[in-house]
Amino acid sequence: MPGFTIAHFTDAHLPLHGGFAPLELLGKRGLSALNWARRRSRLHLRAVAEALRDDILAHRPDHVAMTGDAVNFGLPREFAAAASWLSSFGPPEALSFVPGNHEAIAPGAEAAREAAYAPFTRGDQPEGAWPMLRRIGPVALFGVSTAIPTAPFLAQGEAGAAQIRALRRALDAAAGLCRIVLIHHPPTDLASPRKALRDRVALSAALAEAGAALVLHGHDHRNELSWIDGAAGRIPVLGCPSASTPPGRGAAPAEWRLMRIRETEAGWRFEILRRALGPAGFADRGRFTLTSPR
Repeated sequence: MPGFTIAHFTDAHLPLHGGFAPLELLGKRGLSALNWARRRSRLHLRAVAEALRDDILAHRPDHVAMTGDAVNFGLPREFAAAASWLSSFGPPEALSFVPGNHEAIAPGAEAAREAAYAPFTRGDQPEGAWPMLRRIGPVALFGVSTAIPTAPFLAQGEAGAAQIRALRRALDAAAGLCRIVLIHHPPTDLASPRKALRDRVALSAALAEAGAALVLHGHDHRNELSWIDGAAGRIPVLGCPSASTPPGRGAAPAEWRLMRIRETEAGWRFEILRRALGPAGFADRGRFTLTSPR
């Protein structure tokens, strides 16, 4: 394989809601709106997310992957607006998406969420089912949904036993392809208990047994690299900062990664370019390489 490229970004937190009706501020959504007004609105700017999108498109990747939290409050009109923004990356088959905890701030919006994001989650699996499976040339992308409603002050996720079993079967069936898993919450012990993936032990065990070349996640808004010890070798787990944070706000500035995938005799090689936001716009922040067995 001469090199297949995937751009990864995450956690755009697009300010798209357009205000609230009074009943929409009940419960956890109201607390989230208060947090947005006090702090998060200064950390997530649509102009930054759009500059990141333009930078991605200028590099012409073969595929784009986003690992959740396109929105902030889990409102149906947010999903529709976010889906419209995701469409600006190209046709639906050009981008794959998995939802995050902000897509599930409050119960009752699951149908609207699934309908809005369907063009970017539709794959070889039955309509509306998770995990997502998209085969793109020599790459098999597996999308895991961890979006569940949780109590106030929690940002946890959960894949669920049925989805984990289905993921294990799908990974087995795609042996020989470059298997990349997209998930919002990291499946390793990175997040605090308040924000963690509840069933990360079971999910990591399924990945270790079936094998995967790479796991891409978001959620923590940080540069993160962890590992899962698999039966055939270590699986890299790579996290990325938010796609919409400007520099100088006390958090990692917006960043995305361009990954060139190459097949070697030993397995898979990922040559990764970091593109991060600085005073003059997006620029190279460095390169690194990850390898994993087949």
